[in-house]
Amino acid sequence: MTYKRNLLPNMAMERLKANPEAVLIDVRTRAEHKYVGYPENSILIPWFDEPDLKSDPVAFYESVLNELGDQSEVLNTELIFICRSGFRSNEALKCLQSNGFNTVSHVASGFEGDLDENDHRGNLNGWRHDGMPWSQG
Repeated sequence: MTYKRNLLPNMAMERLKANPEAVLIDVRTRAEHKYVGYPENSILIPWFDEPDLKSDPVAFYESVLNELGDQSEVLNTELIFICRSGFRSNEALKCLQSNGFNTVSHVASGFEGDLDENDHRGNLNGWRHDGMPWSQG
């Protein structure tokens, strides 16, 4: 499968099915993960979190390495990031690319999707809207 940086939810699912070593990483906050829901079989590694909501790329990179520590060729592990709308996941992608990861992509429409004409998410696109597997709890 050809590498693409920006994925639609169904493309991300195809990548995850095609490559059992691929890892889906949810970069939203713990509160978003708990109260809004999360993609099934994803790992939560927040790009930033409470209480300060400031990103720390070095800490994020180290958290990813810690999570993937048992992978044989960690820099070649296929990573797919997801956040609410695609912004934070793109930042996480750039962080990991700049640290030597070779195959990183993100769900461009995120978990909740783009804003509609009433500034609501979930009505146009995104992981949940597009019917991808998710849970809440």
